[in-house]
Amino acid sequence: MAVALRLSRGGSKKRPFFRIVAADVRSPRDGKFIERLGTYNPMKSKDDPERILIKKERISYWLSVGAKPTDRVAKFLANEGMVDKPKVYPQTKKNKPKAKTLEKLKAKEEKVKNKTIETEDTTQNKPEAENQIKAEPTEPSSEAKTPEVNPTEPLSEAKTPEVNPTEPSSEAKTPEVNPTEPLSEVKTPDAKNS
Repeated sequence: MAVALRLSRGGSKKRPFFRIVAADVRSPRDGKFIERLGTYNPMKSKDDPERILIKKERISYWLSVGAKPTDRVAKFLANEGMVDKPKVYPQTKKNKPKAKTLEKLKAKEEKVKNKTIETEDTTQNKPEAENQIKAEPTEPSSEAKTPEVNPTEPLSEAKTPEVNPTEPSSEAKTPEVNPTEPLSEVKTPDAKNS
């Protein structure tokens, strides 16, 4: 019968707790075991002495009889100095980009670097152009000024540009309306008193 030193899971959902056991390799993970040899509680901090508890005498007995520890248990035992540390094989490099992709990425980075250098050059030349624009005098526009409206005044009381009475106006004058008077009583300049 082949014996393995392995972890048997206990604990509740999302709160694992493991027992280090000597069990037949054919038995299920959490099933029948021969002897309980220690505990492993991953919920405790790494520097906590109660994170891993091991019965060293019994483990050395099972190792002398020929029991094989799993990788995780072998790590625990290596930290205690009971066995050699398990060999960790290098990971495959299939997840890394290939040579052609690396060339494309390098070319793209150089292109971005060149663009940033060009934009820095244009921003350094820009203040000189702004100084030239400021040096040129601006001519006053021949357009009429728009009336200033005070935002605190209601729109009906807003000032409108006054028309000089000496200048002939092509537009007909509109009657003045007082917002407090009803519309039927509004007097027009053409209306005669009756």
